[in-house]
Amino acid sequence: MKDLKQLITNGEQVVGCSIRYGSNKEDIEKLLDYYDYDFICVDSQHSPTNEDYLMKICEAAYELDKPIHYRIDHRRHAYLIGNYLDHGPTIIEVPQSEDFNLVREARDNFYYRPEGVRSWGGAGRPSGKKETDQNMLGYPKWWNKTGVLMIQLESLNAINNIPIFSLEGVDCFSWGPGDLGVDRSFHPEHPFAKTNDTAIEHAVKLCEENGKKLCVRHYDRTLRNKFFDLGATVLMENREMEGKLDPDMPFY
Repeated sequence: MKDLKQLITNGEQVVGCSIRYGSNKEDIEKLLDYYDYDFICVDSQHSPTNEDYLMKICEAAYELDKPIHYRIDHRRHAYLIGNYLDHGPTIIEVPQSEDFNLVREARDNFYYRPEGVRSWGGAGRPSGKKETDQNMLGYPKWWNKTGVLMIQLESLNAINNIPIFSLEGVDCFSWGPGDLGVDRSFHPEHPFAKTNDTAIEHAVKLCEENGKKLCVRHYDRTLRNKFFDLGATVLMENREMEGKLDPDMPFY
């Protein structure tokens, strides 16, 4: 399995794709026949899901050598991140991040000591079984070098907070174009809020100044070069939406 954390840190171009709730290993295989995505996205914020399904889809994905990205349902559930991780995802995304203390709480619950406070456990998780020596210290050391923590920006205020959100252990920031589009509509004269693209460029600038990367959600792989050219290095696509939306319509 690719070392996603290192690839993202190095600024390599990384692309994932969403699957709908209820998808299985066969559905992931069909998706990978279309394109060899780097990771598979599961959403809890705007889609139904449960812990049993999360574990099953993680097991299916790891059989295909693909890590799972999981967007949790609410930023205030950051204290549950360790529990989510025990079901198997490699990437955690925290939506609507507006408060420094919640970002810090997410970071702390994502990593094991000494970097964080995640509790040791989760024998059923599929990740790390081959990569560690299976003792109590092996997995935490491996995880702290492997897991990817993503903080989602969904307002102009959140973009401006990139410098203070850029804690050690936060790997990248993700772009929430739907909520950001709504927020931008209330500030038409804001210097970097005139278009989605100008806002992305500003976020990229702040990320670069603070040693972080930007991830953008979109729905059509023909748009990849556009977002890479704007400075994003991580993309999340939705195969089912491809060709069905107006190019100017935001994807949450």
